[in-house]
Amino acid sequence: MSKSLSYNRHGFTLILLSICLMVIVFLGITLSTVLNSNYVKKVVSSDTNVTLIRNYTNQRLGRLVNSYSVSTDLSAVNLTNKDVRRIINVSVDEVYDDDSQLTIGSNILATISTKLKDQANKYGLNIDSEIDTVIRSNEDIMNQIVNNDLGPIETVIERVQTIKRLIKTVMVIAAVLFVILALRLRAKVGSNMLFFHHLGTVGICTSILLAMLLGCTYFPLQDLIINNIDYNVRDVLYNVLNGIFISYISIIFMVFIVSILDWGSTVKYKY
Repeated sequence: MSKSLSYNRHGFTLILLSICLMVIVFLGITLSTVLNSNYVKKVVSSDTNVTLIRNYTNQRLGRLVNSYSVSTDLSAVNLTNKDVRRIINVSVDEVYDDDSQLTIGSNILATISTKLKDQANKYGLNIDSEIDTVIRSNEDIMNQIVNNDLGPIETVIERVQTIKRLIKTVMVIAAVLFVILALRLRAKVGSNMLFFHHLGTVGICTSILLAMLLGCTYFPLQDLIINNIDYNVRDVLYNVLNGIFISYISIIFMVFIVSILDWGSTVKYKY
């Protein structure tokens, strides 16, 4: 069978297989990165991001902490890298538990409260109840600050669990269709080597489609961050976006290389 005739006979099936595989791979990477809380914690908790978050948070919280006259004498209330990492873990868990509203601000203030009390005790001050009162009075303000900074992102991820269920359903459907189409193709070509050659073609097409899809999603997300997110938080989200982008690129590149090798090693069976 000639090369052109083979593709003409099975071209539509190869296109459908490529689309199914693209959906499976793209959504699979999305589940393991963007929608995986442990992965997000790891990316957000990098040294660079933690430093950016710590500096930003300490700057924004300065007015709230110093609003309490006694606490102005307690200079060691700034968040440390360890504090920031603990807040990140709690906050990411909160987001991925599908809460209807972020309360990261309350988590930050709870950490501040603990630090204030520890420092007050060192100075021999018994002001725990006063600190609790001040913290409670500032929770709404702090949560509003966080919502102003992260609001556009929150609206995208606040339904994480629903999105994950939808993605898994789509992946199962795409996988079933892929298997059915692959079995149909194998039955029609009548040769294992020719079948594997076609799968190599599918892999190459899938890599190209994935690269196009990634470009269509990366740049709108980049614009969303630029136009809606405050400066320091924007830098953090840039780092997160680029880290996840590299994961996508790595998988796409791997699929392309494996497909090229498969396609090249079986090309003689096309003739």
